[in-house]
Amino acid sequence: MRNNRDEWCLSGVRKTIIIDKVALCLLVELLLCAMGGSSCAQEKPKQMVDGSSHMNLVPESLGENEDGIAEIIFGGLSPPFKPTEYTYLGARGLKNAPSLPTGFVLFKDLVFQVKTQALVAGSHLTVFRVASANNEAEFGKFDVLHLKYDPLSPTNFSWEDATVYPGGWQEGVHYIPKRLYDSVQPDFKSKRIVGITDEFGIFAIALAPESEPERLEPFPKVTLKATSSPEPVQAGEQVIHTITFTNEGTSAAAEVNFKEVLDLLEYISATSNQGYCKQKEANNIIVCHLGVLPGKTSATITIVARSKPESMSENTKTDVMTLEAVFKQVASDFVDERGQIFTQLTTTIVKKKE
Repeated sequence: MRNNRDEWCLSGVRKTIIIDKVALCLLVELLLCAMGGSSCAQEKPKQMVDGSSHMNLVPESLGENEDGIAEIIFGGLSPPFKPTEYTYLGARGLKNAPSLPTGFVLFKDLVFQVKTQALVAGSHLTVFRVASANNEAEFGKFDVLHLKYDPLSPTNFSWEDATVYPGGWQEGVHYIPKRLYDSVQPDFKSKRIVGITDEFGIFAIALAPESEPERLEPFPKVTLKATSSPEPVQAGEQVIHTITFTNEGTSAAAEVNFKEVLDLLEYISATSNQGYCKQKEANNIIVCHLGVLPGKTSATITIVARSKPESMSENTKTDVMTLEAVFKQVASDFVDERGQIFTQLTTTIVKKKE
């Protein structure tokens, strides 16, 4: 943004507008800040420095009555230790993000971004101090939302509720000791609320809805059927995977998304009769975004691949692929277990006869 502003200011000189260049630039800065409220603070990240240990960081400066990140506790950190910082983004930081989950409302534009150059692993705790919380009842509605990378989302990102809450620790999910998780429960006295994530990025402090929205329509009933043809397939020959989604319910399913990871097969193409498909991250990961699937309708995905001859060290190989699909009742909902499908598709590869 700074480069754009400098160019804007310089363009005023090139057009020979008779005005002091410095004054013009300052005027632009003031106008931009006025438009974005307090978002001008986003231009100066807060550097994080060592706290009580190398696994614990605190900001160089955080005013007593200032909202911000009070601490970061790494789940795992490898030397050499490199810089970590956080930036206040404000509501403008969500310009290109998906909508907040259904019923959630952003609290006082509290959107932050955490960046680190360190090599980290495991679950991390990001401790927020919301000094501007008006009362304990309001504080009790706070949630920490995290914008996570999600290859199944059309935008590549989706929101997760990352809030640490009493009794929320899960073995095999939260890779930190339970005692550490329990030690950072929400606390109104210190205005502390904590998020637990496996990656950093963008966080938002939001007011959670008091109850789930009442839905008049039943939850969509989506099924998935997958076939591999020919079965078996000779090494080096093409194989076609046909995946058919059927919404057997009466209400529409929103954001129907699909993923298949090819292993012994080499990707050629992927098409669908609605929405679109693409190869992800230059790997054999195929994702399809079908959009809305109305009740009593179907959609079909066709993936064409080729079995790799070089993968055949024996006469027969069985490639078992996991297929994953998600859908929602409303596009801005969290994905829950009712909207998840996991199944397997088997392709048998046989060695070509010499």
